[in-house]
Amino acid sequence: MAAGAVDTAPAALQAGNLLPERSCLVVLFVAASVKEIARLGTAYPWNKPSCCPRCGGRLWWHGFVVAWFSCFSHCVYLRRLFCSQCRAVHRLKPRGYWPRYRSSSAEIQQAITHRQSTKRWRPDLPRSRQRQWWRRLGRMIRLVFGMSAQLTHREGFTRLIARNIIPVTQAIHHDNRHIHDPPYRIVALPGGL
Repeated sequence: MAAGAVDTAPAALQAGNLLPERSCLVVLFVAASVKEIARLGTAYPWNKPSCCPRCGGRLWWHGFVVAWFSCFSHCVYLRRLFCSQCRAVHRLKPRGYWPRYRSSSAEIQQAITHRQSTKRWRPDLPRSRQRQWWRRLGRMIRLVFGMSAQLTHREGFTRLIARNIIPVTQAIHHDNRHIHDPPYRIVALPGGL
């Protein structure tokens, strides 16, 4: 895919899987370099998606939002879009980063692999952050595969990725821990059924 190209969800849109009309934030992943975005700032040439991935409506530029990435000591400005039809606000984010994470997925996987093989934390990353990833990964392995699963952290990481689950998330709820939005809507059952 070309640099700046946007991943929308046309298959879900064509299938009629539309979310209810309400304001929400949707992250759209783009093929872009974080270093280039940081270098150019608000002058970075973002490509606008052709339509809203939720409803197919027209998108309008909606300013910028501050984001922090682990490779920079300063903030980076990411572009936002607004759909006037479904009132959703979309944030464009570089591919390779999970929602709500400042470190890239590759960096997280390298830290887990390094810890598994050397029994030491990487010296170039904050130790507290690496410990947090390690604990969360162990918790997700036990949550998804069961308490008796005999998986190493590296194997568990790979299997969780294969299931489309963010391996180092602390989200307990099913709808908050997926890498990409599921093709169906998740709803709570009334009365604890």
